[in-house]
Amino acid sequence: MFLTFVVQFSKRKLVLIIILIIIGLILFNYLFYRDPERIIPVEEGLIISPADGQVISIDLMKVEEIPVTVKNGKSIYLPELKGVVEGNYTVISIFMNPLDVHVNRSPIPGEVKDIIYIEGKHSPAFGEVLSENERNIIVIDGEIKVVTVQIAGTVARRIDCFVIEGQNINAGDKIGRIKLGSQVVLMYPSKSVTIAEVGDRVKAGESVIAKV
Repeated sequence: MFLTFVVQFSKRKLVLIIILIIIGLILFNYLFYRDPERIIPVEEGLIISPADGQVISIDLMKVEEIPVTVKNGKSIYLPELKGVVEGNYTVISIFMNPLDVHVNRSPIPGEVKDIIYIEGKHSPAFGEVLSENERNIIVIDGEIKVVTVQIAGTVARRIDCFVIEGQNINAGDKIGRIKLGSQVVLMYPSKSVTIAEVGDRVKAGESVIAKV
């Protein structure tokens, strides 16, 4: 009789574990793939956030023979942007944690001029990953030329791109998604007035990063 009770208890425990796993998977799927509507600013001359998350750094990129930016005292060269942009650019890094909405949106209206995919490492997305990790670079040419870089992290090993070269898009249109925790970098001409500050929480398609 005692053995029968133990067996029944074990079965109930197993069923409970399976139910909890299923609920966890449903919840995870909902959190990751959720895509809430966003109120896109209609004012002209705005550069809006391409990602949900926290602004973790604001740096300067000098477009010399090879574009270079300095992060934490270290020079990071970006040869893939040679000939793509001209002049000095502001570099905004946004960290997306696993609970953030992972849909990326266009920061300005314009034409998708270039899409550059680069294979790379999968170091933690909050580190210095701009020149080493797997990434997808989307160049949008409008009133100004901006660059959005989708960067894969340790867990986020898949980058989805929703646009193609030559496509005309509006500010706030969906341009891609990165799975789980990751980082998105936004670059725009430094003559623009930056509004965002390090530590700010921003939303893709809604938060104003800068004014042209």
